Amino acid sequence: MKERRHVTGKSNLFLRGSVLVLFGVFAFVVAGCGAGRFQRGGLRGRFQPPQPGAGTVSGSLNYQGRSRAYLIHVPPSYDGSRPLPLVLILHGGMGNAAGTEKLTGLSAKADKEGFIAVYPNGTGLLGDRILTWNVGWGYGYALRNNVNDVGFLKALVANLENRYSIDRNRVYATGISNGAMMSYRLASEASDVFAAVAPVSGAAAGQKNASSPLVVFPAPARPVSVIAFNGRMDRMVPYDGGQGMGVTNAVYQPVSYSISNWVGFDGCPPNPTRQVSADGNVITDSYAGGRGGSEVVLVTINNGGHAWPGAAGPAWQGGDQPANDISANDVMWDFFVRHPKSS
Repeated sequence: MKERRHVTGKSNLFLRGSVLVLFGVFAFVVAGCGAGRFQRGGLRGRFQPPQPGAGTVSGSLNYQGRSRAYLIHVPPSYDGSRPLPLVLILHGGMGNAAGTEKLTGLSAKADKEGFIAVYPNGTGLLGDRILTWNVGWGYGYALRNNVNDVGFLKALVANLENRYSIDRNRVYATGISNGAMMSYRLASEASDVFAAVAPVSGAAAGQKNASSPLVVFPAPARPVSVIAFNGRMDRMVPYDGGQGMGVTNAVYQPVSYSISNWVGFDGCPPNPTRQVSADGNVITDSYAGGRGGSEVVLVTINNGGHAWPGAAGPAWQGGDQPANDISANDVMWDFFVRHPKSS
């Protein structure tokens, strides 16, 4: 395991809006990862977790012949005496870990609430740029190289659990766009690890193009709670389905399709409880009472686009402005707190 102090610099989540959403193909989940080393202050040796308040630290994990990079943010309250929740935050297509930490502001939330935030990198050709996740449709490096991202992310969680005091019943994932779809896939294929996920501007089913077969994430082996954030004005992953903008030819199923699938997977009652904000802009449909206490929630933002609700700015230069009347960070964390892994 290699680790070093990381100072987040300026980094766009996506190089340009027209190529925001790039995806990969399904990969087989293959276990196993190589041993790694860490580096801190130029000295190599046995790993020592960063001191509380040390900020964000970079690390790498050798997995199936690739060195996979990530950032980890440990809150000042961490002292190892009690296990803390772990949240994986996944960048969008063409993005990276550093840009996603800056975009989401979840490290500050981690400091306030006391959880460990981890920002993994996908794979690409230009170092930490033009990175994608393997979600089963679209295109990009992960697609062409059949990258096993589910296996990598499971291995990363297992590695962190061996090095930090982590509550294994409170491991969560979130992400935007391509990262949102990766979080859906983790909920589907890694339900033994993740208690709940919070996809932002994503879908759980799609096609590489209009003539390709529909790819649908299968039912998880155990219930996983889901809270999804989608904007009706999203042009990249259209709320009502269809082909998104940009060079990708990916076609998405409507948001309602993803939600109804997960309601069925978790065994939730089909009729939601609805809450509407005072100005009518934010609609929250909650499907509670699923198996093992699971729940599915859809947060619809009528004037929302392809953005992280409550963020300080758009996901990329010239991208959609985020809604400012709701904080995805606050809402998803409250949801995570309510939904540890079911017994």
